[in-house]
Amino acid sequence: MNSQHRHEQRRAERLACIVLAVGIGGCSKQPTPLGTSTATSTASNEIAAIAPTLVPSTSSSAPTGTCGAGHHLTIHFYDVGQALAALVDLPDGRHVLVDTGDSPKRPGCGGDCTASHEHLMAKLRADLHGAPIDLLWITHQHSDHIGGAPEVLSTFKVGTYVDNGTGERKSEVQRAHRAAAEHGTKIAVVDPEHPSGSIAEDMTIASVLPPVWPASCSHDPNECSIGLRIDFCASSVLFTGDAEHDEEAVLDPRGPVTLLQVAHHGSETSTTPGFLMKAKPRYAVISAGKPGQGKNATYCHPRAIIVKRLTTLTGGAGAKTLPAFDGLRCNGATASDWIDVPTSDRLWATERDGDVVLTTAGDGTFVRE
Repeated sequence: MNSQHRHEQRRAERLACIVLAVGIGGCSKQPTPLGTSTATSTASNEIAAIAPTLVPSTSSSAPTGTCGAGHHLTIHFYDVGQALAALVDLPDGRHVLVDTGDSPKRPGCGGDCTASHEHLMAKLRADLHGAPIDLLWITHQHSDHIGGAPEVLSTFKVGTYVDNGTGERKSEVQRAHRAAAEHGTKIAVVDPEHPSGSIAEDMTIASVLPPVWPASCSHDPNECSIGLRIDFCASSVLFTGDAEHDEEAVLDPRGPVTLLQVAHHGSETSTTPGFLMKAKPRYAVISAGKPGQGKNATYCHPRAIIVKRLTTLTGGAGAKTLPAFDGLRCNGATASDWIDVPTSDRLWATERDGDVVLTTAGDGTFVRE
């Protein structure tokens, strides 16, 4: 068997459906992580790490009427610099972590990545109160989203680790898979051929994926982002990772969404008018670094055009402003390329607001704690 054949066979064996409900059909073989794993349960048993009472459904919205029973859905968008990490406290008490911020050892990032990572770990300890992370969802294989995974997997009990199955040869992916294997965390792949979804009383959790990966996915990991949507009664949140124009064009957000994680840190490569017309968010959060600090010195996020677009969509300008890049090129940018853009009261940014913790009772509104 030649190396290419072995690689394709290994990838095929690793492809498995991440099931969020007992009995959801799909893959039955536990994917094989890199290195030696002690995880031996089937993919169908992975639901036990999330919510054992869930039942399969193709619905994209939770039941209406009397809903919630006094429970809440809370999302913690952590201030992790030019990266993304968000902890979701589900109404049933389980926890989902979407992305893990950057590696504290990323070359060229210096103390900024180290400080951001230490902040993330401290906040997770405080917010989890000793509870496990039932699902770790990596939107795509870029360091600012997967980089902190090895430390998270080594520090906290994680039930299931999910990624998009790409980039097996990248060092950051190998480190994450190795850490999962060493700590007995199940590994599963979600991609257009292997979507996921479930519904429980008052709550729906579903992957948001294109029918097939756009051609640009082959050279741009951003365009392979696996989205995650959570509906709780009349409220919903959509995580899009760094999905850019090509993926957004073929992405079905499953209807209007209450709260949107703004893709690619507010870059102009994402958050197109066409996608916003489909998603129609009422609230939005941008996770980005401060101007000129850390890796954002070379990315210059967010862009003014995106901040203005989101402000218009989420209720118009309020009392606050947000520093946003309005220059032609980030390379060689000066302070004059950054402008203060008036923002909606329903648009938050970690660069300005620090950690953003939003809670909903399922009534279609989010309140910042």
